[in-house]
Amino acid sequence: MRKYLFLSVAATTVLLLTACTPEPVTRPESAPVILASPAPVELVHTARYTLANLTPDEALRYPLRQVVSHAIPEPQKSRKAPTRGDALHVWLTGTGYGLCLPVTGEARQLFSSPLPDIQRSPGPLRVDDALKVIAGPAWAMTVDEITRTVCFTSVSAVHSLS
Repeated sequence: MRKYLFLSVAATTVLLLTACTPEPVTRPESAPVILASPAPVELVHTARYTLANLTPDEALRYPLRQVVSHAIPEPQKSRKAPTRGDALHVWLTGTGYGLCLPVTGEARQLFSSPLPDIQRSPGPLRVDDALKVIAGPAWAMTVDEITRTVCFTSVSAVHSLS
């Protein structure tokens, strides 16, 4: 009797296991998945535990995009108050860029106007953003990459030319 009981339990188990197995699903063939790999980075050992990236960063390629912080001192009694032209020269220092020459009467008006107190130490900014803030919304900034000069023209003059 035990023999028949064992066989019936075994047969039931086999039937249950085979009935519950799913049929293999056939999927339509699709294009193979290719994972994107990041661009290779060139590194060089500069010291025992130091690696340096050989790819130049944005500030090296575009000096006016570097982040800098300048503080223009407050005027003393013996010195004249700083002008917006002085501030523009300070922010362009070390970038390799200069202001357009010859200075037009329109640009002379910008350069000789007094620098607002709030703009004496604006904090860390990109150089080109600082130049635009100092000049103000009435002035359009253009950069000549060949001669590395920064020019300012009044927005009203730009609109009258168009």
